[in-house]
Amino acid sequence: MAEKVLEVSDLWAGYGEGMVLQGVDVAAERGRVTCLVGRNGAGKTTTLKTVMGLLPAAKGSVVVDGVDVTKTAPYERAHAGIGYVPQGREIFPQLTVRENLQLGLEARGGKGEIDESIFETFPILREFLDRKGGDLSGGQQQQLAIARALMGKPKVLVLDEPTEGIQPNVIDEIGDVLRRISKDIAVFIVEQYLEFVLGIADDCYVLEKGRVIMHGAPSELDQAKLQETMSL
Repeated sequence: MAEKVLEVSDLWAGYGEGMVLQGVDVAAERGRVTCLVGRNGAGKTTTLKTVMGLLPAAKGSVVVDGVDVTKTAPYERAHAGIGYVPQGREIFPQLTVRENLQLGLEARGGKGEIDESIFETFPILREFLDRKGGDLSGGQQQQLAIARALMGKPKVLVLDEPTEGIQPNVIDEIGDVLRRISKDIAVFIVEQYLEFVLGIADDCYVLEKGRVIMHGAPSELDQAKLQETMSL
């Protein structure tokens, strides 16, 4: 049986009196790519913010590798094993690729060197080590953002809309990289580009109005209902 690295149970969260999430249950397992999909307004961002500790949970729990992190700060969740690749990548454009990568060591207390495995996974980054992050293409910046998150040796890699602003041919490359990465850790992707999700996910959760309405392998999901949900 696969090992659950990220477990979100009966999660309720929102803004003010309004509850956006209403009992969300999702899990990401080591060795698998798990995707959470839904159209705009379904609650994907709220789920992500609550998992990352940017928004408090009104009810429910977030557990990372057996440790309950529900009431902990974002930096403590990074120490617990969550690596985060935000929407829009958020690399530092004025810093070099090397400096951006070194910032990823903060999750390990700022100690260590750039692991050779980073360059094996992202060969282009070795070539551009002394180039400013802002001079990279969108796809190269996304590779840098993923590599920076991996520098902290996370147990689960969480990505928010990783295909946004990326050329279609580069999206395929990013998908291949995430599949390779998932052999060793859990990969959890929040995404609304359905074709990408169906091509990469082992496990898929479909969110609508703050509730999970479908869950399973992409091939097991009701495709007609999925397409209808995503286009509402």
